[in-house]
Amino acid sequence: MTETPTQNWLRFDYFPAGRILMQQGGPLSGSLIVLKEGEVEIIRDEKFVASIRQPGAIFGEMSVLLGRPHSATVRAVTDVQLYIIDNAIEVLEAHPSWLLQIARLLAQRVNATTAQLVALKQKAGEEEDDVLILPTSIYSNWSDPQV
Repeated sequence: MTETPTQNWLRFDYFPAGRILMQQGGPLSGSLIVLKEGEVEIIRDEKFVASIRQPGAIFGEMSVLLGRPHSATVRAVTDVQLYIIDNAIEVLEAHPSWLLQIARLLAQRVNATTAQLVALKQKAGEEEDDVLILPTSIYSNWSDPQV
């Protein structure tokens, strides 16, 4: 792994195929990872979730924003080149437009996950009158400082 500094909060890094970039349940790093080149896979609870090779894909945002351990493992499928944003909270506070991009990304993921839940429910043959219940503890109001 070679590290090249680009700015005091942004660095370029390289990981060979097979290397774990982020471990589910791993310690808080406070960093965001942005894919520059290569392919990674996302694994949660030892199950394959997705393969991603889109430059600009972001990883670690949930851990950074929630202040919790990583929710999934990210592993390099091929050799990968990455940008790592250290002290991500400070950087995001200095660049609020980036927060909007992350909010859009998270909204897309919630939309896709909800659609998958509905499809699974329909596939399971449950009656149409059944209700899809989402956790209510995630809803809050604008005055909540944790939102």
